[in-house]
Amino acid sequence: MEKEINGLYLPRKIDDELDNWSKDGFKYPALIVGIRQCGKTESVREFARRNGLELIEINFWNNPEYCHIFSELLTVDSLVEKISLTLGRREIGPQNTLFLFDEIQECPRARLSFKNFAQDGRYRVVGSGSYLGINGYDIKDSTPAPTGYETVFRMNTMDFEEFLWAKGYDKRQTLRLADYFLKKETVPQSIHIALKNVFLEYACVGGFPKVVVKYISTKNLLAALSIINDTVFDMKTDFGRRKDKNGNPVFKAAEGSRIQNAFELMPTFLAKENKRFVVSKISYGSSHEKADSVEYLRQAHIVYKAHNLETPSLPFAGYKIVSSFKLFPADTGIIMSAYGIDTVRAIAAGDLGQGKGAIYEALAFDGLRKAGFEPYYFAKDTGLEIDFVICYKGYSTLVEAKAKTGNAKSSRTVMSHPEHYGPTKLIKIGDYNVSENGDIITIPYYLIFALGK
Repeated sequence: MEKEINGLYLPRKIDDELDNWSKDGFKYPALIVGIRQCGKTESVREFARRNGLELIEINFWNNPEYCHIFSELLTVDSLVEKISLTLGRREIGPQNTLFLFDEIQECPRARLSFKNFAQDGRYRVVGSGSYLGINGYDIKDSTPAPTGYETVFRMNTMDFEEFLWAKGYDKRQTLRLADYFLKKETVPQSIHIALKNVFLEYACVGGFPKVVVKYISTKNLLAALSIINDTVFDMKTDFGRRKDKNGNPVFKAAEGSRIQNAFELMPTFLAKENKRFVVSKISYGSSHEKADSVEYLRQAHIVYKAHNLETPSLPFAGYKIVSSFKLFPADTGIIMSAYGIDTVRAIAAGDLGQGKGAIYEALAFDGLRKAGFEPYYFAKDTGLEIDFVICYKGYSTLVEAKAKTGNAKSSRTVMSHPEHYGPTKLIKIGDYNVSENGDIITIPYYLIFALGK
């Protein structure tokens, strides 16, 4: 995967996580989970380069025949010997070798071998996969997961801070930007304007590494959108390409169609007033089958749910309405692909008006999730509606996300009636600078990443 600009690796936040895994002595094999094309493989390659390790890659998606390596004995010596003979490698020594088992969901026994690698302790092993959250779709395989013998890392597409790194900002500079929020200092106007403009670029491009590379190297939004469209097309057709261990399709044609239809409905519902995803609108099948298609997308890390709450009070899990949710993409580039070049150009030009609310709400969700929060929302039939609700510093915190600025009438109603809704605070995200006034914080979109610091 192309992920370098002028020969330089684009830093990612997982770099530090993998380095800490290394410092911990590679106690357990690492498992990296995330949507396809988020940069998992290249980050492992860079980790190997950074640490002087010889990387041996086995990709089970491209080479399903490699599953036979793990079909019998799973002792470490046996596996290493089979890998050496299969790949035509000289003797593989344990001192400077890193095994990467890529798209490991296609070979469950490779993941099962983690237990033996962990107990043996001689070799460094990383597994990565895009469909590791999916259960029950390959009913012919009952291989257990190596519970307790893997260190799991969850990887996203690039957040705005990583986008800034790709643009040439260093980590010291982005930490200083975060400090403006953490210390509740006003961002100087020149910096404020510059960062708003960079965020508009990110809003148009999203965080798929290949897309970021194309945009930064060409400065061409149309070229970047072309890569987004290709990525989304591949994502849609992945459903039909998945095979079980015997080479048979995982999905019947009708199942694949339902999953694709659910995927295509997501931007449609986000453009509506209340943005709630209506499962019954998915074409064909029973209600259970329609719900399954959404669940497949969620477990493939392609979409995420924001559930409605009965009341915006902690603990949110106790008030979650399971059947009522908004559906957001794992990357805002997916939304841009659906809405097309005219919308991209409008956003790039700073047109934040009618019809752009769906994009800015998706950007807010994306930023909050990547900052480590699980966003919910709160909506009543009376018209009371809060864009998001998060737990921030131990408090139920309402989040209003606006394309520009806007009133927060619903939030004021909730905050003024703690006897009904419990005590709450408010974060307003929009065309603001940083400020704090009692229980209300304002923050620009470009600093959402700082909420997770």
